[in-house]
This record gives sequence, C-alpha cells and structure tokens, in this order.
Amino acid sequence: MSATSSTPAASHAGCGPLLIIGGAEDPDASDMRILPRFVELAGGSRARVLICSAATAEPASTHRGYRRVFKALGAADVTALSFPTRADADAPSAVRALDEATGVFLTGGDQIRLTSHVAGTEFGRRLVERSRDGLLVAGTSAGAAAMPSTMIARGPGSTVCRACVDLAPGLGLWPDVLVDTHFDRSGRVHRVMAALAQNPGVLGLGIDEDTAVEVDPDGTMRVLGRGVVTVFDGRVRHTNVADVAPDEPIALTHATLHVLPAGYAFDLRATEPVIPDA
Repeated sequence: MSATSSTPAASHAGCGPLLIIGGAEDPDASDMRILPRFVELAGGSRARVLICSAATAEPASTHRGYRRVFKALGAADVTALSFPTRADADAPSAVRALDEATGVFLTGGDQIRLTSHVAGTEFGRRLVERSRDGLLVAGTSAGAAAMPSTMIARGPGSTVCRACVDLAPGLGLWPDVLVDTHFDRSGRVHRVMAALAQNPGVLGLGIDEDTAVEVDPDGTMRVLGRGVVTVFDGRVRHTNVADVAPDEPIALTHATLHVLPAGYAFDLRATEPVIPDA
C-alpha cells in the first residue's frame, strides 16, 4: 500500500483580490453584509460592475436582480453578460466590457456551464490577467466554486471516497485552493476531504450560505457574513486514495481543520488562522 508523505508548507496567496461567497446571499435583507462590501471594494460610487451570468440558464432574471441591488448600493454603472455560447466569450465586445469594469461578479448556477462557456476563451484568459493585475472578482455559489484551478463540480458526498466527488478544471483565478459552497448543507465535508486526498497540499475552503471570504493579494483572507468558513489544510501525511476502488472508503491523515466566523482571518502565507483581539 502506498502513502502520500507530508507536503511542505506552501503559500496560497498567489491571486488577485477576490470575494468568494458561499451562495444564498440575501439581496433584500436590511443589513446586507456581503454585496455592499463588493460594491465598496469595486470603487463605491465610481464602481463599474460587470455581472457574468454564464453559469445560469436563466440570465435575464439574474441580471435584473443583481442590477437592481448594485445600483441601489451606489454603483455608477452595471453591465451584464451571459455568454450562451463560447463564441460570445470570444467576442471583442465582451473583452472591452471586462476592461472597462472595476469589479466582476460571477453569479450562481452550474459551475460546469460556467467553465465550459468561459474557460480558455478570450474573456476567460483576460479575466485571469486582469485579476492578477488587481481587478476585483467576486463569485457566489457556482461562480465561487469555479474560481480555483481545480474545482469541485458536483458529488453526493455520502462518504469519503473518490466516487463522492467529481473534480474538473476551474477558471484558474486562485491556484492551490479548492472551494465548496453552501457548506452548511449535508455531505459537503465528505466531498472536500475526498478532493483533498486527490490533491494533497492544497487549501480547502467550505463556505456557508450568506458567508464570504475576502482575499487580499497581501496574503490575508477575512471572513464576513452570517455563517462560518471551514478551512482544511490539506498537507496530509498519508492517503490510500490510489489503492482502493472509487466507491470504497479512503484514509486521510493529519489534515488540519479551522472553523472561522466573521471577524476572523487566515494568513495564507503562514497557513495559520488570525485570532481577533478579545
């Protein structure tokens, strides 16, 4: 039986500014905590927001809802693109809209739909370039799950085995990280652990609904919203994932877990939680 040895410490800070939302952020709450922060980070009254709804099969209603919220929050301009085909994401007009934006918002839906329509297109490549140059990119639900280089596509999460999670290439906005959303639902822990067994050394994030992480290029990740973010340090010492059948339970040892509510932060370079003052 083979073993995966402990992975050396690695920095997970190699990305631009991101706001990653676990889904179900409430746009009608009187005390919204996440979407106002997105508009603020995008420039406030000077924000030029681009809504990308490539993940959803019903972009019109999604556009109306987010456009209303972002305008009410004070954004100067709100534009929306849906990308029904990959050809639409290769259009020069789509890249121009991206270049004019100060913040991009990737909506929910199906992350496979999002990546199959956007990844590797002119828009997708330019999104990664602009993100690394400092453009704010936010995503909720499917839009959040698709941000890493490797994404959790779907999976029942019935137990910790290879068959409980499907992995696929993501958009590449944040290497060496895995994101799972709606993490307060059942089965999510199982599939993150199974994903870590197949990708030892990455950082796993489980983000509750109406909860988000604000990722700063300086290497700090801050939690905001109403739930918690579960951080899995995937530097495992042993896994037998390569030696068992896809539907058989797998072993995974020495994965470290942190549960962080709003006000807590995480040092992505030191891979250590930051405890707020009492």
